[in-house]
Amino acid sequence: MKALQGVDGRVEWLQQPTPTCDVGEIRIRVAAAGLNRADLLQRAGLYPPPPGVSAALGLECAGIVTEVGAGCDWQVGDRVCALLAGGGMAEEVVVDARHALPVPEGLSLQEAAALPEVYATAWLNLFQLAGLKPGEKVLLHAGASGVGSAAIQLCRAFGSPCWVSVGSTERLAYCEQLGAQGGVLRGEGQLQALADFAPFDVILDPVGGAYAELNLQLLALDGRWVNIGLMGGRQAQLDFVQLLGKRISLIGSTLRSRDALFKAELMRELGQHVWPLFAEGRLSAQLQDSFPIEQAEAAFAALAGNRVNGKLVLVIDSSLT
Repeated sequence: MKALQGVDGRVEWLQQPTPTCDVGEIRIRVAAAGLNRADLLQRAGLYPPPPGVSAALGLECAGIVTEVGAGCDWQVGDRVCALLAGGGMAEEVVVDARHALPVPEGLSLQEAAALPEVYATAWLNLFQLAGLKPGEKVLLHAGASGVGSAAIQLCRAFGSPCWVSVGSTERLAYCEQLGAQGGVLRGEGQLQALADFAPFDVILDPVGGAYAELNLQLLALDGRWVNIGLMGGRQAQLDFVQLLGKRISLIGSTLRSRDALFKAELMRELGQHVWPLFAEGRLSAQLQDSFPIEQAEAAFAALAGNRVNGKLVLVIDSSLT
């Protein structure tokens, strides 16, 4: 089979061995795969897959089940989307059956490919780790991103007002249309305007070092700060008086390297609490654009340009619907 791999800072559609389907696994003929910032990092050689995971890119996909290992409840022909540690940008993928969910009613396979990674990330960090409760105020940095788009919608659905930091007025309007109360633009001095909406009970931050001091200032008593990325650097100087005085919980979080059982429970919660909201029209995929696999470099360039609202997907097999 063919799969997309990072080679010397670019991507190539290369032959690689077809994986076997063992007990507790399903094989998916991939229709489309979601594109995430982790894929940009892996292409650049900065984020290798965990040990034993395919070197192919792709942390989420959607397609049709073509083989079912022993002990699985899925059937050949089922339309599914799946959370992966890697390998989603391929003609086929074999995945732990517990890491797949049915394509939500009314969504295409391309739309479904944009769901697992970002909704799993948002649910894990806001609701499982930060323990977000209805009525609590949330700040989402990079609010127009894939994770940000999912998080805004989840906050709205579960009754927590949220604000964002974004890179342009157009992206702020996009976030407000999804349900954000408001926000500010990145730029010298402008982030301080978030104080007008503070204090926040939860901050979801993919930026890291550059926003550390600001986050401490903006958090409420017993606030939770969940860091999920290092777009703004890996180091910061913190005032521990504020950390202690406000009883702030600083939580570092990753998803890709979590074990199979953890991901199975996470996906079970998504299926129970989140997936029904798509059929009700309360959540959406926020798919901005799709690219054929032959235009993978263009898709990567679009994501790297920081102008994407929501998600991009790569179409692997356009014949699947």
